[in-house]
Amino acid sequence: MQEFKNLERPISYALSVLFMFILTLGISSSETQAQNRNGTETEIIFTEEKREQAREQLRRILATYDLDPWIITNEVKIEEEVDPHSRPILTLNTNFLDSDKMQLAIFIHEQAHWLPFDKQVAAAEELSELFPSINGLPDMEGMSAEQLERLVDIQDRIYRHIVVGWAEFDGMVEMVGEEEARRVIKEKNNRFVEEPYSNLDKTYLWYFERVLEDTEAVGQVLARHDLIITPEKGIVIDSAQ
Repeated sequence: MQEFKNLERPISYALSVLFMFILTLGISSSETQAQNRNGTETEIIFTEEKREQAREQLRRILATYDLDPWIITNEVKIEEEVDPHSRPILTLNTNFLDSDKMQLAIFIHEQAHWLPFDKQVAAAEELSELFPSINGLPDMEGMSAEQLERLVDIQDRIYRHIVVGWAEFDGMVEMVGEEEARRVIKEKNNRFVEEPYSNLDKTYLWYFERVLEDTEAVGQVLARHDLIITPEKGIVIDSAQ
């Protein structure tokens, strides 16, 4: 059960929106070269420099894509050596400086975690009936009451992640088209998990499989709970069904 302790993943608008970038000041990036003991120059990349690159990347993303409807929290933090997460402050890392589109997907994903919680819970309950078996979860047989309670909490979070993952996919379809959205999300996921898959990895892949393979069915659930951010753009769901 220990590997489920940190289930909350990665596994994200307009320049007019005020973003607060909360940083811990690091070593100044003005010096990018240093001499080693042999007198030869060695390039050094300072922490603050990478954070500044990530800030510039996010500014570039905001200038490129119309993300106004997708901003739910406007407070953003950038750190190194952390997983992206939504709370208490939406936090991105510097691991995706080579791909604006992957950082865009992560940003939309973490924003989607800020959708109304009560609606997420209601949608998750319906999704649990639609997809009752979660890949990667341990067998309940022989578990203590405390372990069972923990497992139920994990299940609830996984189903809420289907909601968030669908919103991420929807946003990416709106921004870059469906084919490219699928490619970017799959490539991003490959960076978070690698074979041999742990139970946590299997679970992470499972909820994204539901998003990418059962897109219409999941979208119908989100539509019923008013969780689609831009209903007429991106993935358009037939509300008559």
